[in-house]
Amino acid sequence: MDKVGPDFTTSSENNYKPAIDYVSGYNSNIDILSNQLNYLTGPEYQPSLLSAISGVHGQLNSFNAFQAILPIATSLDYNSQAWDLSRSATLAYTGLTNIDTVNSLAAWAPPNYANWVGEIGEKTNYGPVSVFSNAYIGGSRESLTKIFGEQNLSAFSLQSNLAKATTYSLYTEKSLSTFPWANIGGEIGLTESLKGKIGDSYLGLSTDYNELLKTFGANPKSYVELSPSLTKLAPVECYTGATLLRVISTKEELSVGEELLNNEIQYENEYSLNEYLPQIDPGLLKMWKGAVETFRSPNSDKERQVTASLRELFGHVMRLLAPDDAIKNWTSVESFYHEGRPTRQARLQYICRNISSKPFNKFIEKDIQATLEFINIFQAGTHSIESGFSPKQLIALKCKAETTLKFILEIEFSANRVE
Repeated sequence: MDKVGPDFTTSSENNYKPAIDYVSGYNSNIDILSNQLNYLTGPEYQPSLLSAISGVHGQLNSFNAFQAILPIATSLDYNSQAWDLSRSATLAYTGLTNIDTVNSLAAWAPPNYANWVGEIGEKTNYGPVSVFSNAYIGGSRESLTKIFGEQNLSAFSLQSNLAKATTYSLYTEKSLSTFPWANIGGEIGLTESLKGKIGDSYLGLSTDYNELLKTFGANPKSYVELSPSLTKLAPVECYTGATLLRVISTKEELSVGEELLNNEIQYENEYSLNEYLPQIDPGLLKMWKGAVETFRSPNSDKERQVTASLRELFGHVMRLLAPDDAIKNWTSVESFYHEGRPTRQARLQYICRNISSKPFNKFIEKDIQATLEFINIFQAGTHSIESGFSPKQLIALKCKAETTLKFILEIEFSANRVE
């Protein structure tokens, strides 16, 4: 990988500020235009909005220029394999923002990409703006397409998605640059054995994430063949995992931008879990709300109770979405069973049965594994760490667990319960 940009000589905040400011400014323009598309519906605004869409799209010509101001790491302590993988992901996203690639995908609209754009529009009509995509396209897709043209809207929604994904990837590598890999869990006193487990699980997640991005680079159409809710959540999963690693490994505080990003994620998680869980089973919503109430309480034993509840919730969701009988009717592959019962891998494969992307399926499997490893470590810590966990550490765990749970539910509702 070519290493360009300033070296790590000061804090991660200072090193990453130029690149983050650059990407944030680009996202800000998209946010403003997205809101205008929703609210400025009168015909008198249409010429200026069309001009703005073209102008924002034209910025793709220079978007990947921010690569030149990305920091590099020459320190062996901080230039970890996880950081390298994260940088590869950032560069992969900027590769997809090539204007020729975006135009090609936008021109390929029917039928898959038209549905991709339509889903974004439909969701904004009954829920909050998705924080994982800037493309807040109001009204019906049909009316907006008639006004602005499907090519323009397709290109705009795609570059919105990619710009936000680049932002999450940039913040992910920033988090991984704040501590030496050998210091994982240093703030909570992890044993060497637990350090190895949590490190290996995150590296596995990062590796399979990069394999997924390689398939997008080799075949860009595969990016829009997946539901937008899934392409939006994949980079968020890596980001929330990196944030959790960071808060248990270093005292360096989160920036204002990161705090705002985390608040958005938690808000979107709460909205989605409130919507999806009762459709699976009303008891799941009650179980999750119980965990949230315990989390917000002054209960001195809340760390143990919250982690136990989250792990139990994962188990119930997996068994309800992938029941034993359904799996047995679906496959007889021997490796999918242990003592006659379906394995977790079998349940995940069943949930992902209507997604043809093998790299995506491998990524979600590693994602679940990493999240459960985090939960296991926090559970172990409730028995071995006298001081307990800090509020920000428990918040980061809750955010990671809820994001992964939302990811599983998005797969179910976008791939298996399509009307």
